[in-house]
Amino acid sequence: MPTFSIITVCYNEAAHIRETLDSIVSQTCKDYEWIVVDGGSTDGTKDILEQYADHFSWWCSEPDKGIYNGMNKGVKHATGEYVIFMNGGDCFCDEHVLKDMVKSGITADVIEGKAADKDTGIIIQGYQADIAQKLMKDGICHQSAFARRELLLKYPYDESYKIAADWKFWIQSLLRDNGSYQYIDRVIATIDTHGITYSQFQRNLQERDMILSEFESDAVLSPIAHILRDYNYLTHNTLVQYAVFLDQHSPKGYQLVRKIAKRVVKLVK
Repeated sequence: MPTFSIITVCYNEAAHIRETLDSIVSQTCKDYEWIVVDGGSTDGTKDILEQYADHFSWWCSEPDKGIYNGMNKGVKHATGEYVIFMNGGDCFCDEHVLKDMVKSGITADVIEGKAADKDTGIIIQGYQADIAQKLMKDGICHQSAFARRELLLKYPYDESYKIAADWKFWIQSLLRDNGSYQYIDRVIATIDTHGITYSQFQRNLQERDMILSEFESDAVLSPIAHILRDYNYLTHNTLVQYAVFLDQHSPKGYQLVRKIAKRVVKLVK
């Protein structure tokens, strides 16, 4: 059984898929299997994948029901101890990522490192000791996180959601099941922040609210769900609505808020 199962899900990524593939092929640690799930691309992605097919443990190119359907499909074919998703457009930050993970002595159910914006190099998410607070503020980038395969089999991604199913998985595996969590102070991946999670912010919040509604009857998660909902409303919805108002009615005020936010982020870091 390999230590790592790398799963790449893609659809019409001909412009970017090669850099993703090269970042995996170049890993100096070879203790991994590689599973590729293409959603039936029509832009030449499949032709590129065929050039790398000798490196794949299993792959397919066929229509699916969305990214989470593809991710679940990949997990079903995985045999590794830990799974990481490196989807089309995302890359390991360098060739020594997997080797350094092994050297770090990974033992937890979920191990997270840093993710950086591919275009700017800015770290997307930093360290947060309290995992509940981390999930309140945002979540965990699946491109920079390794999860035990057993957890992904126990809690498959809920395909009724289009954006926030991974957030639901983190809550179930880390808060409901009290799974162990380990942070590695290292950049794991560079990610494409133009993806659906980042471009449809409001829908992401709506889906998270729907997920929290599911947990209201859960004996373990009910109190956590109420806290998360209050936090999401106060820190996300209200501020986003205020920023949108300023953008529409006071461009100078909007720019001032942006400058203040950037300074706050620098102070927090």
